[in-house]
Order: sequence, then C-alpha cells, then structure tokens
Amino acid sequence: MIRLQGFSRVHGRPRILGHRGVRAADARPGGVPPENTLAAFEQALREGAEGIELDVRVCATGELVVLHDPTLERITAGADTRAAFDLPARELARVPLARGATLSLLTEVLAFARARRLPVNVELKRDVPSRTAVVVAAARLLRSWDPAHPILVSSFDPAMLAGFAWLAPRVPRAILVHPEQWRRTALVAAHPLDVDAVHLEHTLATPERVAGLHAAGKLVNAWTVNDVDEARRLATIGVDGLITDVPALLLAALA
Repeated sequence: MIRLQGFSRVHGRPRILGHRGVRAADARPGGVPPENTLAAFEQALREGAEGIELDVRVCATGELVVLHDPTLERITAGADTRAAFDLPARELARVPLARGATLSLLTEVLAFARARRLPVNVELKRDVPSRTAVVVAAARLLRSWDPAHPILVSSFDPAMLAGFAWLAPRVPRAILVHPEQWRRTALVAAHPLDVDAVHLEHTLATPERVAGLHAAGKLVNAWTVNDVDEARRLATIGVDGLITDVPALLLAALA
C-alpha cells in the first residue's frame, strides 16, 4: 500500500474524506456551501477532513470540471438546466451558485489541495457522452502525478479504470462498488484491474470482506457514511477511510 500512504488510517481510526467536500446531510447552522466547489472543500478542511472526494466530467473545451451531475440543474437549484458537456470552461466558471460559490476545474482544486497537503480522491463520472474523453483528459492531467501529493482515481466503471491504468499506470486507482455490483464488479474485476483500493457502499463492508480485501493488498474505503454508529462499526472492522458528507460529526464520534 506504499502508493496509498496518504489514504491510510490515522490515529488508529479510519481517515475522514469529505464527500464532494461537504454536503447538507444534517442541520448545520447556516447551512453549507454547494458541493464540489472550492468553498465546500474549504469547509471540509475547517471541519477537520483529512482528504476530499470529488467528481469530474469533461466540458466542451476538454477540461475536467468538478461536477457530479451531467447538467447544472441541481447545483443551481433549477436556475440553469444546461449540460456541462455543452459549455466551455470559461462559461462554466461564470455560472453563479449559492453563497457566492462557482464551479472549478480539477486543476484549480488540485492546486488548492496540494497547497494544504490534502489527499484527493478523483471520481471519473461515467454518465457522460464520451467515457474515453474523461479517461484521456484525466490521464493527461494526472500522469505527471507527484507522489508527494496523494491522489487516488476512482470509478464505478472497470473499463474506465483499465483505460486510465494503461495511460497513467503510476497513479493509484480504486473501484467503486454499489451493492448491486458486488459480485460482478468487486469479486471479478478488482484483481484483473490491479486496483489499489476498493470503495464499498458502507453496507457491503463486513468483517470478512474487509479482511479479505486487506489480505489481497487492497485499501478499503466506505461510502457514504453519515451515521455515527455506522462509522464506529466500520472503524472497528478495520475500514481504512470513511467518505462522508459530515466530517466534523464523524471526527467527534471517533475521537
């Protein structure tokens, strides 16, 4: 697990990774910034997150924009329904979001994280017009990866991870696993893909599975964990990281 030093457990408990920075999973006073924005990542850092998770897709000019959905509809509360793939980076940067936030390119978020020595999990979105375009853009940007700044590339799509591995073999990779995909994706694909980590939907994380994946040399992270009792259970069975909307809540629970 040398390639994943920045994603290992800390202080005898799972590392806390801010899911899209932070999200409104609880009634935080004053609310939270829009997900996947620099403001959300700054908030995650203030809450004590020891890494961040984010989503990327390609925009019209070929850059990777940090955005979960194919369109802007949800992130703008319905004010803008255009597809990110149809818009150039310059136009996306001008889209107004709540609390004065704006969309960012992956290059901008990586610079932010590198300056703060914050590990970054980059999820390659698969609900895109061209999965190849996402893979090529990510590999082009990340193949000059500096191991001093921990980065992990993840996806639900084994083919995207395989293509990324071929183009940027030095960058660590993780397969995301949904309950419906456990047998097909995790058991069959994890070893041939030679991924470094397996990201389990938290209900899939049993003591036996975590132990088996560790025995196979895989780091195990769980998503999306917002319940303190579930966080404590996962910590007890040895999960390496928890991807959460509420970093401060879980850190307090695991202290």
